[in-house]
Amino acid sequence: MKTLRRPRSKQDNLGYLFILPFVAVFAIFKIVPILYGLFISFLDRNTVKKAMTTVFIGFRNFQKVFSSESFWKAFANSLLFAVIYIVLRMVLGFFIAILLNRRFKGRTAVRTMFYMPYVTNVIAIGIVFQYLLDPFNGPVNAIFKMFGMEGPRWLLSPKMALPITAVVAVWIAVTFNVITILAAMQDIPDSLYEVADIEGANWWQKIRYITFPLLIPTLFTLLTLVIIASFKSYNIIMALTEGGPGGASRTLSFKIYEDSFIYGFYSVGAAESVFFATFIIIVNRIFNRIRSSWERKN
Repeated sequence: MKTLRRPRSKQDNLGYLFILPFVAVFAIFKIVPILYGLFISFLDRNTVKKAMTTVFIGFRNFQKVFSSESFWKAFANSLLFAVIYIVLRMVLGFFIAILLNRRFKGRTAVRTMFYMPYVTNVIAIGIVFQYLLDPFNGPVNAIFKMFGMEGPRWLLSPKMALPITAVVAVWIAVTFNVITILAAMQDIPDSLYEVADIEGANWWQKIRYITFPLLIPTLFTLLTLVIIASFKSYNIIMALTEGGPGGASRTLSFKIYEDSFIYGFYSVGAAESVFFATFIIIVNRIFNRIRSSWERKN
């Protein structure tokens, strides 16, 4: 049987007109660059002289990338950064939100202070932390000197530079988790906590059996966003260490920038980007399957 379609009304056309600017901007600044990056990853645009070449070289750029020791080191750094970032941001965001959900004097002011790093320029934050963690004249190491100890080298240490950068990134972004979880906590009925008090439940038992289970859908959504954000580490790396010392904090996103715009290996950088994007998509697909499986069981 042939279905009848309702003719478009002026209201429908007006709706399409309103979303047209967004679609156009999204296509120009998102879809076109993605397709262009995929396209040049198969070309030989690896010097400034060849920036406009259309010579097709197949998977040669990918072979060069996968045989590069510096690429795999940067990829390992990205994974380490992501693990530290995800764990700290999710755990701290959850418990800070619980603490800030309590009623205490000055709660509004404290909540506002927590939000300030999230809206502050990353480069400005980087300058501040470079000063604070200066191993020679910084105020943090000055505290160690007061007790007759020599402070760590912080951002100048190959072992500490990347973890510290991840911690600073968490300090900047954890507010988003806190605000989101706080908003979700307002939907939890107070009667549940009142019953728990009557039953003699302590603080931890309320979190374990009431707060955490009811926040799981929100936490799953947050975790998806945090996983994606954990691999976008370029800004904070540039602000704090610029990939140093000796490449110890060079993540893959920073290496892609270096190869493409510092050294002019545009096609190699595009191949690295294609690999990285594919990896992130696969990670999110795996996580979404885990999430779907949990939702079906519950």
